[in-house]
Amino acid sequence: AGGLSPCSIVSVFGSNLASAAGGAPSFPLPTTLNSIKLTMGGEDTPLFYSNATQVNAQVPCDLPPNSQAQVVARAFSSSGTVETDSVPAAITVAAVQPGIFLAAAPATQGVILNNPALQIVDATHPATAGDVLTIYCTGLGATNPTVATGAPSPGGTPATVTNTVTATIGGVNANVQFAGLTPALVGLYQVNVAVPAGVTPGSSVPVILTQNGVASPMVTIAVH
Repeated sequence: AGGLSPCSIVSVFGSNLASAAGGAPSFPLPTTLNSIKLTMGGEDTPLFYSNATQVNAQVPCDLPPNSQAQVVARAFSSSGTVETDSVPAAITVAAVQPGIFLAAAPATQGVILNNPALQIVDATHPATAGDVLTIYCTGLGATNPTVATGAPSPGGTPATVTNTVTATIGGVNANVQFAGLTPALVGLYQVNVAVPAGVTPGSSVPVILTQNGVASPMVTIAVH
């Protein structure tokens, strides 16, 4: 409801989109994939994956926050000529719109891994106070250094977010050790946090990220 932030990973749903199903073969990401192209604010968007009903893309990093933009899907024939454009869909561009990725099951389980084993923090591998977790997310906005749209983020000097991120686990403030883009990937952010003392144990402990007063939808982890 709050809009989409620049550099975010998004999914666009529709019908008669791509001519086949498949992902991008390499970085930098292509802007045409399986005969479909998306534009946002008039800019071609890098594409992760496309099929007939879904296209996963990156919001252009230079779209100005607090503005409106149009999203258009453009289909190409096998010869490369434009066949048709979709009806434009309006979006709001926001500075930040944090969202934590979800695992397949249970429904609210976040893609949150423990360190150094890098296992999903679920009932099989619960966290405990003092553990450092990596929360995979998107929508955290601008970084320093900046990273070009569609390009993988740097590994030597990580791209850190410029808008402060706070985190709560089970309603208790958690110490954020790092917030920025995951090295060598496109549009994927990570937030590294330490599990605080005083969290009530359970298999569905809520985790929320907040930036500029904007809270992410709640996901859960297991804590013992």
